[in-house]
Amino acid sequence: MTGLLTTESSYSGRVTPWGPEVHHRLAPDALCSSSARANNRIAYASIRKIRVHKIRYLGSRATYWRCVLQSMDGERTCLQAAHYVGFRRVEDRSASYIPFIKQLEARIAAANPTVVFEQGSHWLAVGDAVLGWLAIAALGAARRVNVNVAAVASAFLTCKIGPLLKGHRIARANLIAAYPEKSSLEIERILRGMWDNLGRVLAEYAHLDRLWDFDPGRTGYGRIVLDPKSRRRFAALVDAGGPILVFGAHLANWELLSWAIGKYRGKSAIIYRAPKIASVDHALKRLRMRSGTTLIPADAGAIFAIINALRRGAAIGVLVDEHFPRGVNVTFFGRSCKATPIFARYARRFNCPIYGGRLVRLPDGKFRLDLTDAIPAPRDAEGKIDVAATTQMIINVIEGWIREYPEQWLWLQRRWR
Repeated sequence: MTGLLTTESSYSGRVTPWGPEVHHRLAPDALCSSSARANNRIAYASIRKIRVHKIRYLGSRATYWRCVLQSMDGERTCLQAAHYVGFRRVEDRSASYIPFIKQLEARIAAANPTVVFEQGSHWLAVGDAVLGWLAIAALGAARRVNVNVAAVASAFLTCKIGPLLKGHRIARANLIAAYPEKSSLEIERILRGMWDNLGRVLAEYAHLDRLWDFDPGRTGYGRIVLDPKSRRRFAALVDAGGPILVFGAHLANWELLSWAIGKYRGKSAIIYRAPKIASVDHALKRLRMRSGTTLIPADAGAIFAIINALRRGAAIGVLVDEHFPRGVNVTFFGRSCKATPIFARYARRFNCPIYGGRLVRLPDGKFRLDLTDAIPAPRDAEGKIDVAATTQMIINVIEGWIREYPEQWLWLQRRWR
């Protein structure tokens, strides 16, 4: 990291995109700060309050610690782990920030035993709490309404509100890039279908445990239907032994894939990205856990949980259609982008079969579950699964799915960067 000072007695950072980088140093009796604009010195004994909290920036899941010092005369000094290196680019300097702050707090407490420590909250945290309450209230209200009625109402709202959002412009740009041959009218039709599908998905979250009503002994019964081939594949997959991998994409109501995987006779797990708002995450966890699958959040500890599950012979479900910055290069709709190689790496390590699964939204609130046969993964010269080629093979399958029902895919993500 350019300019980063890693000693425990000093720390440098820029807390705003327009301000100067400030170098902070712990002198024996004071915090000394210097920048291109000014120098400052605050005696430890003069600090009456230390307020710490985590901050987050709009559009980002990352959180960073911030510390605000308030002196006897009301002067405030802000230090944080997030360092601005550009107007919209933030660098995490926690490695030097946290040891520095711990030393600073200890020196202040020694110099002024009456100093007050406060646990604060960021404005985004307050906003998240409000949004979380509203989301949970909406889930509760939607669960009290017939799922079809709730889905129609939600789709109506998203079709009205969605085109006003930034994501609509991203989706349109993605569609134009993916389908240069389509007219503007066709693009707009797909966009409207996307918002309609997303609105229905949002309403269906409250009814996930009720939507999955597949009965293998009753053909044509319920909301979940399978054609004869997928029905045979589903039965074989449920009874299969040993570890297996099932990939999916954000098509139709992708959450229902968890219920399909949950029928696996062995242990099953899905990897999911937790919502930014903790209360919403907890509410969705309670719903998702009814599928019978173990939930593995996509964080630093996910790799160990996945490996342990596969060693126990579990079925692992992963949605693999999102941008992955550290991924391998693949071709998607004729354009280069990054895709996660993790799925193929697990297949290589455990030499386990790979299946694809998707839901297709049908009229009258029904869904068709399509399952592939075990897909033969490409092998390298040593006979092991080729990670890059296998990742491309999976992306090819997903592209084929999207081309069949483009209005049912989530075009909102910036897939090509």
